[in-house]
Amino acid sequence: MSEVVEIQLEWKYTPENYFEEPITIKEEAFELTISNGIVLAKIDPSFFHQNAEIKDDLTDLIESRFYAVQLMSHRDFTLTKPSRSDLRKDGSKHVFLEVEPMVLKLSMGSVDLVVRDKDGNIVSDTKRDRLNKQKWFSETVAKYRGIDYTLDQMLKSYQMAVIDPKNELVYLYEIRDALSARFRNKKTALKQLGISNKEWGVLGDLANNQPLIQGRHRGKAIGMLRSAQSHELDTARKIAVTLVEKYLRFLENQYNR
Repeated sequence: MSEVVEIQLEWKYTPENYFEEPITIKEEAFELTISNGIVLAKIDPSFFHQNAEIKDDLTDLIESRFYAVQLMSHRDFTLTKPSRSDLRKDGSKHVFLEVEPMVLKLSMGSVDLVVRDKDGNIVSDTKRDRLNKQKWFSETVAKYRGIDYTLDQMLKSYQMAVIDPKNELVYLYEIRDALSARFRNKKTALKQLGISNKEWGVLGDLANNQPLIQGRHRGKAIGMLRSAQSHELDTARKIAVTLVEKYLRFLENQYNR
């Protein structure tokens, strides 16, 4: 039988336009691309066989990219488990039939703006700024999600807020709760993360005090519950994302001293 020269793992995701531009991640033993609904990893065979957890490790890396975009776009997604193909020296290809769907479960459009000065130089490019921030989120989440329980917990709570909008404020508040537990109290969390008391309080007010269908204490509300207005949900989401971002920066400082 001809020698295997490359092993490929392929994941499929929806929506196909979840990422605004293709992503390529290159390492010594593999190359991974994300584009148009497909994630493809090309792996050196010896590295693949020496690393039993490579599928899980690459899936974690890929999920981190999705979580980062989800924080900024508030969009749901699905991602399959990987299928495997072995490419041989003689040009043949052996496909392993082991695909199994895995839902990791809206779209909010954005208008991009490029601002130039009088000489035509770009002063501000909202799309580029957004993609740069997504890249930072992705790379930083990938570094710490596997080793920090609090970060993993916050990302899963945000994901649930997207998947289950009827309880969105319940899950967004869990992000605040996770930080309180991590730093043992509100005062320490605010100090360590540089979070304003106003931001902390607004999220608490929306989740706990307002008579909102998406809130935490619906049974205590006097009178009719109402659905949260779009600006209220937008405010809660932005605060939740800020909390995650501040915690990521805290982790960066802690691990890079």
